[in-house]
Amino acid sequence: MKNLVRLKQLSTAVLLFFTLGLPATADAAGVVYHIDESSRATQALRNVTNHRKAYPDLPITVIGLAHGVGFLVDGGKDQRGNSYSAMVETLVMAGVKFVACENTMNALGIGSDELSLGVETVPSGVAEVGRLQLEEGYAYIKP
Repeated sequence: MKNLVRLKQLSTAVLLFFTLGLPATADAAGVVYHIDESSRATQALRNVTNHRKAYPDLPITVIGLAHGVGFLVDGGKDQRGNSYSAMVETLVMAGVKFVACENTMNALGIGSDELSLGVETVPSGVAEVGRLQLEEGYAYIKP
């Protein structure tokens, strides 16, 4: 009897894994990169570049919010003084969508005219991350 209960629990766990786990990875409609620290932006941009090369037709959205909006500002620089704008604009030209959180921009006094070429805005970055996952079927990546 004990083994039957365990077998039933294991069967339920396997069923949940395959019904809940696969759509987010195997059938993702796109990918959303969540950047909340500009200090991680250089590595994230390299990841996005490699992702774009591997899957040229996959929709990729990069969302900057909180401390991650700085790399989307035109002229924003990493710790070594290198500009993010060239990488961002190159990826925009390759079809990657970049989005900045308006809540963060307002809190930091950043205007939309200060963003790198091609960067869009949304009222709430975290809400957009959730919307892309739930409504659009995007897979989530947080470098």
